[in-house]
Amino acid sequence: MKVHLNDFQRSYAQYRIGFTHDLLSQEVGESLRRTALACAENQKKQAGIIDVICGLYLQDRDEMKRHFRGDFESLVGRNFPIHRYGHEGLIPKVMLDQLASDSGEAGAVGYSRDYRDDAFHLLWLSERLANSVGKRASLKDVIAAIALDREAMDELSRNGLTPARTLADFDQDIRTIAFHATPHTGEGWPRELEFEIDKEIQPPYRLEASTPSGGFQPVRFARVKLNGSEVADVSWPEKPTSSSDVVLQTTNKLEIELHGPMFGSMEVTVRGVPA
Repeated sequence: MKVHLNDFQRSYAQYRIGFTHDLLSQEVGESLRRTALACAENQKKQAGIIDVICGLYLQDRDEMKRHFRGDFESLVGRNFPIHRYGHEGLIPKVMLDQLASDSGEAGAVGYSRDYRDDAFHLLWLSERLANSVGKRASLKDVIAAIALDREAMDELSRNGLTPARTLADFDQDIRTIAFHATPHTGEGWPRELEFEIDKEIQPPYRLEASTPSGGFQPVRFARVKLNGSEVADVSWPEKPTSSSDVVLQTTNKLEIELHGPMFGSMEVTVRGVPA
């Protein structure tokens, strides 16, 4: 969802970030100073999500590398050709040059701290996460907020960065399911199953078979037929997963052939696209 703030909303958000101390931890505050300074020295008028992420990397490279995969150095170099790590990254280059001169003195140098609307949204989301457990937003809270913000995740992807871990996704993990079953090898468990197509789940459809299921033992071998056609087979340990594109009918019949052990189990799932 695109965020569009009016001038007063944007001004208030800027004021809260720049002049109050109840929102962000010291480390995040410093990373935003790095972001603002890098934007100023690279002639960027506003900091967007990717600028904030680069600022986090300038603040703590090791922490960001633990949570994301990708070439951060190249990204920061492209986004901020002029940048500095460590204490110098918090001081304008003009002041550093003045301090290095014969006089050894430096005058005050100002620069704006202006953010795009999507960056404000990300920072407030990180603060909400932190508030829920009684604290101000830390670097890890901003990282967690990135995973919950679709705009931020899209920015990461466009710039060659991906989360270092698999992230739970309710829409992809749950809402795509048109059918799911966990057949067992034990006596009494059905080998034929029927299900009707869910109009809320649209094609294309894909059937996934895997073993084992939960805490049960893996089946030695299993074959799955859908509407009379073989669509998947698994074997343990050589081939624990199998998947294929399938076509569903109004009513569908699954036939499952299972071979030992006594307490073996597998999973059969059919996924589509939520309407």
